[in-house]
Amino acid sequence: MNNTLFATATIRHLSHEGRGVANLNGKTVFIQNALPHETVSFRYTRRHKNFDEGYAVEIVENRNPDRVEPMCPHVAICAGCSLQHLSATAQLKLKENTLKEQFKHFAHIDITHLEPALQATGYHYRHKARLSVKDVIKKNKVLIGFHEHNGRYVADIDRCPILPQAVGDKLPLLSKWVSELSVRSAIPQIEVTISADEVALIIRHVQPLPITDIEKMAAFAQNEGFSIYLQPSKHDKETRVTVATFLSSASTDENLPLIKLWPKNSPFMLHYHLANKNSTLYFSPTEFTQINPTINEQMVAQALSWLAPHKNDRVLDLFCGIGNFTIPVARRCKEIIGVEGETSMVMRATNNASHNHSDNARFLAADLTQNISHLQLLNSTFDKILIDPPRSGALQVIEQHFKAWQAKTIVYISCNPATLARDVGVLVNQLGYKLEKIGILDMFPQTNHVESMALLTRIG
Repeated sequence: MNNTLFATATIRHLSHEGRGVANLNGKTVFIQNALPHETVSFRYTRRHKNFDEGYAVEIVENRNPDRVEPMCPHVAICAGCSLQHLSATAQLKLKENTLKEQFKHFAHIDITHLEPALQATGYHYRHKARLSVKDVIKKNKVLIGFHEHNGRYVADIDRCPILPQAVGDKLPLLSKWVSELSVRSAIPQIEVTISADEVALIIRHVQPLPITDIEKMAAFAQNEGFSIYLQPSKHDKETRVTVATFLSSASTDENLPLIKLWPKNSPFMLHYHLANKNSTLYFSPTEFTQINPTINEQMVAQALSWLAPHKNDRVLDLFCGIGNFTIPVARRCKEIIGVEGETSMVMRATNNASHNHSDNARFLAADLTQNISHLQLLNSTFDKILIDPPRSGALQVIEQHFKAWQAKTIVYISCNPATLARDVGVLVNQLGYKLEKIGILDMFPQTNHVESMALLTRIG
């Protein structure tokens, strides 16, 4: 469609995604960069049968008092974050209202009180990100960043204030570096992972790397202070041989999906600390870790406070990952069992428990969306349960096993208020639990993502 088509509309309210909602000619329009009660001039970005989409380019009347000037100059094109025009206080209010509405809709529960939100800085917080890479011949330029609002193209940006400055301020340098590689068109993605002491770039490439490109990558990493990992395709043995030659080693481990190129002879694993270095967790650069380390530290502390593990407690940690909650809880309970679907993550969690001397922590590999009745360790009762599922929630394991486990206390961490509300509705309305506390974790400032934590206790 013609994106230059403009119209004017008055915004009624915000959607859960943070877009202004207007009605024009009997049709709903979702308008990015628009706030309630404002009359805006907007350009259409997409047309659909039942609704349209647009982007506000000018406030015609009634500028909303919650509107602020975005720090990023690229908000009009880049979809990496969508709420920079809304004050931090109003962003939090939007997320809290979304949580309340989802609970009323899915759980038939009216939330009258929310615990104080966990908050930190709204910028430079994102320690994990997948940046798209596109060699644009017409511009004679390699674009590196997030996608545009239309989702089809990589946004042409020269900095990102959501990323830490070690990366966010160096996008032009990254672009120039990739443009000098012979395989510039064969690199679709660069993943950023920042640990306690490394800024790692994971270079995904879909064709073998010649020695000249490997040397350029290493030189760039050395000059700019990055660690470089390569992510070749499964059948790319040529790159492994070339890297082995560069590293002066016999080979690279074919069982690992990544190759650490730089610094030479440095540990493969990254790590982060919790509770003032009381716990140290190791992880592979592409494994799941929380993107906001400051909020993660607060989140783990609050989970410990709400769960209140006792020295005689037997605790279950579902969707445990690398042990982000398991290891800290293990220091305060008799026994904890972590369950995770990916075998590699279970191995990582087991190693983390050993490193942190958590001998009372055990881990199982199990798909929690399937029947797990055959797992003997889980065929008993638990005093307390901590659960941190993906966006799809944990309905199956709750319906099939929570009644038998008889836990007195449940702490549920969620990245999706809709599935959290659905699952809590089952716990409250069918399994005899009471919702004691709930609050927002502002893990993703400047975006519409809603993270939250709920505390439930068994009645009777």
